[in-house]
Amino acid sequence: MGTVLCIGDDRSALAAVAGALRGVAPVVTAGSVAEARAALTPRVAVVVGDQRMPGASGMRFLAEVRAWDETTGRILLTAGTHLEALMEAITQENVHRYVAAPWDPRELRGAVRQALVAAEAERERRRLAAAIAAAHAQVREIDALKSRLLAVAAHELRTPLHVLGAALEALAEVTPGGEPARDLLATARRAGEWLGRSVCAMTDLVRLSRPATLRAVPVCLAVLARRAAADVAPLCAARSLVLAASIPDAAPVRGDAEDLHHALMNLLLNAIRFTPDGGRIGIGLHRGHGRVAVSIADTGVGIPIGMRERIGEPFVTGGAVEHHHSDPIAFQSRGIGLGLAVTHAIAAAHGGRLWFESEEGEGTIFHLEIPEMPTAGSRGVGAGEHARDHEAGKDE
Repeated sequence: MGTVLCIGDDRSALAAVAGALRGVAPVVTAGSVAEARAALTPRVAVVVGDQRMPGASGMRFLAEVRAWDETTGRILLTAGTHLEALMEAITQENVHRYVAAPWDPRELRGAVRQALVAAEAERERRRLAAAIAAAHAQVREIDALKSRLLAVAAHELRTPLHVLGAALEALAEVTPGGEPARDLLATARRAGEWLGRSVCAMTDLVRLSRPATLRAVPVCLAVLARRAAADVAPLCAARSLVLAASIPDAAPVRGDAEDLHHALMNLLLNAIRFTPDGGRIGIGLHRGHGRVAVSIADTGVGIPIGMRERIGEPFVTGGAVEHHHSDPIAFQSRGIGLGLAVTHAIAAAHGGRLWFESEEGEGTIFHLEIPEMPTAGSRGVGAGEHARDHEAGKDE
């Protein structure tokens, strides 16, 4: 509990005030403004000052107290003179409350108790606000450090990855055609592709986390959805998954075609990974209320309740280390946890959002929503491939 500082030049009156407050809080007394200034410490929560003091009036000193720490309660003991000046001091919040002489001990104790509670509550609020601000600053610093680490790691890995790929291609030309050699080269290529996917994901996340102008051009999201469905059709077949698509003829939006296609592929690959063999994956597209939504549903394992709030955070995979797998479509395989983070960033960059519905053991539906292009009938990037991609996007 904070202390109460009582000020007055009349020693007998000061002793009476201190005596009335002994049972309320620890009391410190000062016989002058100079003594009071010396007695002000962070432990003082309430100051009770007499209006008539040598060296400075009570109102003037309480204004000093407010400038020193505005959370400190400020109560003035006054005979009621200079009422206009007193009202101005209260209006300016230099004085919280006054107690007129002859003061009632019960009224004084009640006023001090209220001031103590208010001071302690405000100081606790400010302490918590400062702690939250410090924690937020630390989170921002960690996030910035994470982005720098990703950027450096991607840069450092990209060059040796290219060298490795070139070396593997050269080895394929000069290595004898025996089965063991071909198997080793195939294994090395798969490992290189695995590393390449991780490097690309890191590069994408760093790029999308930086403020930049979106390369927004007219794009047909229906074309991109059909193209993505066609791209994953062989992967679904390899896992005996039924792929069903329900995509309208056109869905004009403004955005980056490459990024949007990448987002759709991330969602489809995610559905493949978490759907057991023989399951079903559906991709649909809906327009309405100025939005275009691509929905990708699966009959997979679903998302555990405890993981749902963290879905989309970088490096969150929600699984044990033993489920990390070099095969991007193996059942319940997990990478480094950047696919959904990248997709979330792509959605945000397009003024949209990524959200999902899920039931454990029954499957998940991810929804990628972005604003519809207002100009009706626009033909965007990829529109020239509309007819060809329409066939690729039919129900499997």
